Amino acid sequence: MDFFSFLFSRRFLRHLLGMIVVVAILVWVVLLSLKIYTQHGKYYTVPDFSGKLISDVTAGEDSKVFEFVVIDSVFEVDKPKGMILRQDPYPDSKVKLNRKIYLTIVSFLPEKTVMPDLKYLTLRQAVTTLESCGLKVGRITYIPTFDADAVQQQRYKGEVIAPGTRLDKGSVINLTVGIGSKGQAEVPVPEVEQDSM
Repeated sequence: MDFFSFLFSRRFLRHLLGMIVVVAILVWVVLLSLKIYTQHGKYYTVPDFSGKLISDVTAGEDSKVFEFVVIDSVFEVDKPKGMILRQDPYPDSKVKLNRKIYLTIVSFLPEKTVMPDLKYLTLRQAVTTLESCGLKVGRITYIPTFDADAVQQQRYKGEVIAPGTRLDKGSVINLTVGIGSKGQAEVPVPEVEQDSM
């Protein structure tokens, strides 16, 4: 039997057809397995996590669908520690199962800052300097001195605080300011709680 006769024999054609069927079944099984494994066509909508605590989010039902990764933390005095500020991907994005959600949260530890030297600065300059360092102005007490409107002392928790001292951002600093020879006065700042000073 020559080669061409063998190519067109029933025996060869049966084997060729059998191999084609087996290969087609294997390809179909592989594609089906990939579709199931990658969950092709199945997407989840990303909720808005901002304003929630990281501990609540990671312990909730969403942790079964998404993987949460904290990439940054920012200290915010007026917000709860661990609160989510930003996320990526954004809310309402369509993602697949176990997609990493990158989060920026409120830091658990306050950032530190250095106490500036406010002595002899005008009150306006002192307030601007404190705010630029992340500190808050507390009670302002006026005393008679020759240099009116100049800071005479800077206090933290009732004690005179030296320039260069490291403090938590958001700390309240009380100021003693010269009033010339007009007398003595005390002006509390209403938005700061007195017991925090």
